[in-house]
Amino acid sequence: MTGSCGKTTSTEAVCVVSAAISCDAGFLQQIRSLKFNGTVHSIFDRTVNLKCRTNGELYTIATDSVDNAPNTLVTDIDSFSKRGLVIGDEVYAEGERLYVGKNAAVMLQQVHVWRSKLPSYPEDEDILRNHVAEAQLWIEAHGKAGGMKRSAETGNSFDQEMDRLLRERSAGLLEALSKGEVSLASHYAIQLIGLGPGLTPSGDDFLVGLYAVMNLTNGPLFKIRHMCERVVAASADRSNPISYMALKKAASGQVRESIGEFMHHMIHGSKTEVISRLSRVLGTGSTSGTDIALGLVNGLKLSIERNGR
Repeated sequence: MTGSCGKTTSTEAVCVVSAAISCDAGFLQQIRSLKFNGTVHSIFDRTVNLKCRTNGELYTIATDSVDNAPNTLVTDIDSFSKRGLVIGDEVYAEGERLYVGKNAAVMLQQVHVWRSKLPSYPEDEDILRNHVAEAQLWIEAHGKAGGMKRSAETGNSFDQEMDRLLRERSAGLLEALSKGEVSLASHYAIQLIGLGPGLTPSGDDFLVGLYAVMNLTNGPLFKIRHMCERVVAASADRSNPISYMALKKAASGQVRESIGEFMHHMIHGSKTEVISRLSRVLGTGSTSGTDIALGLVNGLKLSIERNGR
């Protein structure tokens, strides 16, 4: 679809106007109040990240193949490659449109408002207990190794050391949480941030999953959830901005739709629904989905164990 990007002359390129499908409520409020003003931070095939001048946070414009997430606007665009976008392009809101660079805009007239939602922790843990066991087996069989999941291949000395640190620090974190030692748990969590391969390091992804569990209302870890935001606040320089934003949002219980749906079905769904939603989580990134899933499942397992004492 094409149209006009504001005032144009005959020598300017025709603007490509895309339609918004859904948008995080907070992001949409920023746009509609005309408070969103920033620049293009990074460009990938399925996402474009924007740096907001108002609050310094990263926001994302995504293709229709990406699920809803905090600070994310999902559009009918199929790819951002060859769109002519450049890092540093100006981004601003005007009317019911978000303008990106000189030749692109997203219309918001019929956008669906999305809000991140996590279920409450169940009073009866029987269903959850069974689903945790099933999810662990599925991750072992279908999860991608190389991050939090140990690889069968030996690898080089660097990979071996990274593997050792991920295992040592995640185990230390879970043990400290099991004993209610918040200070020690915070220490291990900080040491995990930025650790591991990928755009979103494995340690960060594991914490995103764990933080989601810690934010389940009425859960055994809910009373110490303040630890999450404190750790993130103390670790802004330990990871890259994209991964840091996911951590920051997860620390307050805001996670992408696929994670929220998985958690809902772990507590209320059938085995078939659990495996279906887990498979969707596992499909995120390279090892990211597996790393997140292990954070979720280990957090739920720990919650059950704490309640059993």
